[in-house]
Amino acid sequence: MSSLSYGYNVRSERLRVMGLHELLAFLLLIAVVCWMIFPRDLSTTLRNARLDAVTFSYMQAWLKAKPNDDELRLLMARELILLGRFREAEDQLALIAGHGHFHDGDGAWLRLLKDFYRLMAVPPRDRIGTMLEYETVERLNAVDWGALTREQREEFAEMALALNQAEAAANAYARIAVQSDTPAQWHERAACVQLAHGNYQAAATSYIRAMDARGDYDVRKTYFLSAMDVLVAGGLHGQALALAERRERSFLDDKEVVYRLMLLAQSGGDMTRAQRYAVILLNLPGAEASR
Repeated sequence: MSSLSYGYNVRSERLRVMGLHELLAFLLLIAVVCWMIFPRDLSTTLRNARLDAVTFSYMQAWLKAKPNDDELRLLMARELILLGRFREAEDQLALIAGHGHFHDGDGAWLRLLKDFYRLMAVPPRDRIGTMLEYETVERLNAVDWGALTREQREEFAEMALALNQAEAAANAYARIAVQSDTPAQWHERAACVQLAHGNYQAAATSYIRAMDARGDYDVRKTYFLSAMDVLVAGGLHGQALALAERRERSFLDDKEVVYRLMLLAQSGGDMTRAQRYAVILLNLPGAEASR
């Protein structure tokens, strides 16, 4: 039967349906889709992102096509570490090192991360005194703080805490506070770590730093009283009284604070100061309401 039956030319109709312009548009659409799936800056786009299974597969395919993409390979190594596939992660890091590119800081961070997750996979009672614990702490102490992102600095502090490196954790929180929009919360975290490890003087200092970072009166008052409380808890009455003398001015119209200061002076044996606070307290019947 002729293809011209019933006035319908199959070949010409097919060509008409998929003409040159339509074909070019279709190819362009495919190119756009491919670009969206595999953008040229994929490694930059995905940096510091937690990847899902589909994207992880894309990464593997991309690295087969572009084995020298170390930025993406670093992301691959991180994802493997988070998945607990430590040997594969080390293989990726070894490939990066073999390329001779400058990724020392990233490689050192990921090796710390790898050792930390390996250590955390061990039951707590079996970690103490192991070579892995020693090496992880050594890697932690060797980290270049200046090369870390904000997210990594927070992660560093949490790792230090988990490794019982209280001083390193508290110092990290204090350094994060310097560049944070909410410094008080980081100073407070430092204080909690220091207090938990019996460093009462440092904890009081951190609470005062938190107090100085806040403008709200009630929050400042809470931090001030917390600073004195931790000094008293540590048997440091003299330091608590010295702190009160330096910073009391902002709180001398507050009945609760003055009463606490009076009790502090009494417990510290400074009756002259206790009497002074008592006089101030007696003259404040309506001061709190008018503050």
